[in-house]
This record gives sequence, structure tokens and C-alpha cells, in this order.
Amino acid sequence: MKNLKDIINLEKDKTSFVCGLGPSLSDTIGHIIKERKNIVLVSCNDIDLISDLQPNYWVWANTQQVGSLIDRLKRMPNTSLVHADSVDSTPRWWIEKNLGNLNYVGYDQRHFNNKTCYSCSNGCQNFISDRLTIQEELQKFTGNVEKYSEGDTVAVHMLALSILLGCKKIYVSGVDLDYKKGYFGSYMTPISATEFDSTIPNMLNDFRIINDSAKKIGVEIINTSVESRLSEILKTEKI
Repeated sequence: MKNLKDIINLEKDKTSFVCGLGPSLSDTIGHIIKERKNIVLVSCNDIDLISDLQPNYWVWANTQQVGSLIDRLKRMPNTSLVHADSVDSTPRWWIEKNLGNLNYVGYDQRHFNNKTCYSCSNGCQNFISDRLTIQEELQKFTGNVEKYSEGDTVAVHMLALSILLGCKKIYVSGVDLDYKKGYFGSYMTPISATEFDSTIPNMLNDFRIINDSAKKIGVEIINTSVESRLSEILKTEKI
């Protein structure tokens, strides 16, 4: 089984697309399909169910039990599952037994300074001593003073991962930061409530910190959706 430190610079100097599941993914999906062999595709959650895309790195950041993802992962032989095992309730012994021979990378996104938080739904049972969080790995890799938060969207971890992989130019697509717009291809019902609105400032601050980190090592991040809130803080270009 691999950890983040095992894949650092694995895609050095390549171009990546970080793809969320927002409706603006439709703006770039044609280009992604056309250039698929030339890009590193980093996506998340149900990208395999709502499109024909099979990412190189398939990122999960919620409490999804990894056992439910194994069959889907096996249908994507060229995909690595990058999974937040720190918040999964699946016992570590089970993960090690059943995922050891698959393309699996476990990571921690909340136990800063190598300390248990005592607030994980799994009782911090998957805490690994001396393992840096993804935020700390990014901070170490780029030398930035700040590190981003635990994250209110998986997109921040996808972007951080792309930098750690060594990608030189990173395009962000389908990250609209407006859940009322719904999802790509009418997947799922749009969220009409404003329950996520309070998290937007923290999301934007996390993206700012990650972008500042990228600049430290000459990595360019480009947002492809002019209507996304990301256009407030990231260089934005249509493709």
C-alpha cells in the first residue's frame, strides 16, 4: 500500500486537469477527451458513473467506506484510488488485507502535527503515527508558510495532489462552488438550500493558499470556468 510520499513527483512536469463534478465540466470535457493521452486526469467521487472518463487519480475525501469502491476501481485498471482513510470507518487491517495489491493510496487530511483529533466518526482508528497530512506534505513540498484547512470540498485535495505529483500546469474544471447550479449532466438534484454558503469563504481561502504554494515552485494553476467563484482568486481562461 502507498502513501502520498510514495507518489511525489510521479507525474513530474506534466499537465493535469483537476475535474470536479459541477456543470462547468461540460465546458472542457470535449477537450479532455481529445487530449486524454497527454494529460494527467485527477477527479473524484462519481466521475466514473456520470461520464466515460477514467481518471489517473480518483480522489475521495469523505467517510465513504473503501470496500464499496473496490469493484469500481477494478473496472479502471489505470486508475489509482487516493482515499482519505483517516475518516473511513473501515478497520485498517481490512484495508491493508484487501487493497494491498490494488492501485491504492491512503492519505490523512485532518490529523495535523501528528495528533489525533478525537472527533473522527471512526474514533481516529485509522490514525498513522508520523504520517504527514496532505496539507503538511504540500507545505513541505513547496516551502509555503501557510497550509490549507481540513477542506470543505474534495477539490482542494485534488489540487494539492496534482502539485505533489509534480505537474507543472494545472487546469481546474467543474469546480463551480455553487451547489445550487447542480452537477454535470444533471447528476443529482441541485441543492436549493444555502447550507454550503457559509463554507465558501473558507474554500476560497484554501484555494488561495494552494495557489500561493504552487507559485513558490513555479506551478501554474488555471481555472477554466469564468462563472466559478474561483475566478476571484485564480487565473481564469476558457479552453
